[in-house]
Amino acid sequence: MNKNIFLDKVGSTELTVYQLILVFSPLVAIIVAFTSRSSVPPVYNTVFAFLGFIVSVVWIYVIANELVSLLKAIGVIFGLTDAILGLTVLAWGNSIGDLIADTAMARRGQPRTGFSACFGGPLFNLLLGIGLPFTIEILRGGGAPIPLQFNVMTLSLSMGLGSSLLFSFILLPCIKFTANKTYGSFLFVMYIVFLAICIIIEFSIL
Repeated sequence: MNKNIFLDKVGSTELTVYQLILVFSPLVAIIVAFTSRSSVPPVYNTVFAFLGFIVSVVWIYVIANELVSLLKAIGVIFGLTDAILGLTVLAWGNSIGDLIADTAMARRGQPRTGFSACFGGPLFNLLLGIGLPFTIEILRGGGAPIPLQFNVMTLSLSMGLGSSLLFSFILLPCIKFTANKTYGSFLFVMYIVFLAICIIIEFSIL
């Protein structure tokens, strides 16, 4: 019985990855040490770029999982739903980098780049960040659909996003795609109203 438990632990995915890292990391370090010089880049220098990209993706994946788990713990402690946490804490933390980068691009005289990133970044996250994980989950489940909870909060989130996009879709051609202060003020007011409605629904104030 103890032997079977030991074999199950050894055959687990987590332990296998741990063993591979312990075995191959020293080997790779030795190969790099004997085949490279500090003054001349090695022949396989471009491989490091791809490895660095893969490692960065893995780190982002691990940190994102830890943040989501932390948000769930906060939600359990304070009795908050996943929707309101995603709307506030997670959304603010995810967008603060875009805010700083887009503002810096606009102040450097490249407002079109920053304006494009405002829509391109969330669009990329929406299509790839939702499409890829859901596709993987559907393949794991044998093609079974993924159930989603539909309630008043979900409807409010969808209506808020849809109304904001529809507002930009109608107004931008009318002002000849000139993002002025009036347009930004309207979007800011819409977000405040939308956030207030969601908070009212979450805590059942009315």
